[in-house]
Amino acid sequence: MFSLLIMAAVAETPTPFKPSVLCDGIAKIEQATLDRPRAFKSLVATESRPTRVRNGQGVLTVENRPVTVVKPLEGLADCRFVYNASISLACYGAPVVEEADEAAVAQGLADFSDEVAKCLKNEKLTRRSDDFGSTGSVAFSGGAKEPFYQISMVPLPDVSNKRRPELLVLGPAEAPPAPVAKAKSATPKKAAPKAKRR
Repeated sequence: MFSLLIMAAVAETPTPFKPSVLCDGIAKIEQATLDRPRAFKSLVATESRPTRVRNGQGVLTVENRPVTVVKPLEGLADCRFVYNASISLACYGAPVVEEADEAAVAQGLADFSDEVAKCLKNEKLTRRSDDFGSTGSVAFSGGAKEPFYQISMVPLPDVSNKRRPELLVLGPAEAPPAPVAKAKSATPKKAAPKAKRR
């Protein structure tokens, strides 16, 4: 009887949120948005990859060239830097769903957004849902001074009938540096000329 009471008490106790592997990746992204002078510089890595190039005779050859890549982020896949008006970061979440199943697409977006929301530490960000093109999206934003996160379900590049969540992160807007005030040397004031008497 006593063991049954203990089991009932344990079952009613809410289990605390246990950070997932994704939270480790989100923590690195949150830290990288604070990098200065450019966001995400702490996530930049360089790898040597085979690249097709034309030699002096115009013939295509394969050479190992240094390529800028994103350091591995736990819980996220295929991360890359996106260069537009400002540098931003894009990564994919793991769940893959059938594109034709609208309920599964909506559920995949909601589930991944919930996971990201649990991992974000920035309390200034508010969550909102939008219609992004033909599919919905979820954004976490807090104004120009805060980073911007957007999640939407996008097609897999090699499979046309599957979708997975994409996380797009923009760093906060960077304020222009304040102008440096030059110290003026003290110059003696000139005496005003005396008025002539008539």
